[in-house]
Amino acid sequence: MGKRFIILQAIFLVAALIFVLAGCDSNDYPSSLYDPNAKTSSPAVISAVEPASVALSGVTLITFTGSNFSTVKEDNIVYFNAEKGTVVEASATQLKVRAPIYVSDSIAIRIAVKNAEIFSNKWPYKLEAAQVNLLTFTPAEIPYGIATDATGNVYASLVVSNAGAGVKIVTPGAEKYVDYAPKGGETFWSAMKMGPGNVLYCARNLKGIFSIAAAATKPATFVSSGLGTIYDLDFDVNHNLWGVGNNTDIYRIKPDKSITKFPFTANLKSVRVYNGYLYVAGKKDGADKVWRFPFNGQDLGAVEEYFDFSAKVGGGYGVYCITFSADGYMYVGTDAPEAIFLVSPTGSYEPLYPGQFFPKTLLFAWGPGSNLYMTREQVLEGETIKYAQTIIRINTQKESAPYYGLQ
Repeated sequence: MGKRFIILQAIFLVAALIFVLAGCDSNDYPSSLYDPNAKTSSPAVISAVEPASVALSGVTLITFTGSNFSTVKEDNIVYFNAEKGTVVEASATQLKVRAPIYVSDSIAIRIAVKNAEIFSNKWPYKLEAAQVNLLTFTPAEIPYGIATDATGNVYASLVVSNAGAGVKIVTPGAEKYVDYAPKGGETFWSAMKMGPGNVLYCARNLKGIFSIAAAATKPATFVSSGLGTIYDLDFDVNHNLWGVGNNTDIYRIKPDKSITKFPFTANLKSVRVYNGYLYVAGKKDGADKVWRFPFNGQDLGAVEEYFDFSAKVGGGYGVYCITFSADGYMYVGTDAPEAIFLVSPTGSYEPLYPGQFFPKTLLFAWGPGSNLYMTREQVLEGETIKYAQTIIRINTQKESAPYYGLQ
């Protein structure tokens, strides 16, 4: 009985299938998967690229000139090996593409266009890092204060270290640091600047400025009497030192160690002499800003507000360091999510290299060429260190404004 039922059920299904197929018009289906009427496009052709062979990862806007591009930017896909660039402008003969965050010395760029059956020709390329860790520090090696010299060496003050705290020299391109000066009474230097005669001047948020005269020598007190707490310092063209901190005054210290006070009540984190002005940054009356004073080489004129960081970026974040490029752009290190802002001479501002930095930025030191160094505070994920406190080298594509301590 069971076998008979199964056989009858099979016969019924076959008959039903024959009935369905017989009722269908064969003209409803193509005779082949190939559609001769399908719309296709000619493959893209790359004839020129600017910059021609190398760009900064995640930063450079690359211009492709050629033919058969789509005027709809979303219909063009530009591959850097397997990574995709971001098309920001498109015409039939030109594409402008933001390089992906991807670093390689050997890249084949190819362009795919919607409805084109094959890729464009290949274009050899190289993407360099816009920022890299200068050195991999262990959790027991925490860099804070940094400075540079005329040859490009980076001086780092280590808070703690298995190899002994103190000031180390990190040679760019090296894989380790070497001792420069032993630890004195300080826990760490909040700021360091190389001064005339290759003497390193240091502050540690106390009432004093210290100096390290040469390698292997301990820190000595340069001046202390008459100062408030000094967090940061900078030199002017006459080799006067300017010191700032959480005080009611800004301090000028001449080479003969005489001190002059200029009233300004604020918790200042950074000071920089640039283009006839003394710039200071920090918190005053609950707001983080950058101010500047006209500077005649000795004395300060009336203060003026230069950049209201709290109003423009957000009152929940602070400014920790500033510096300038030779063409007048101000770099602002912060604890905001973007970490670093670039402020133009006209006052417009934008994050520097979006997506490539994490807060908070503690200190800047500009080396030779386009290299700007920054100390970044460690990033925690719960109680785990996600990113160690480190020194990062940034390719700014700009030159530093004059630094008078080295002149």
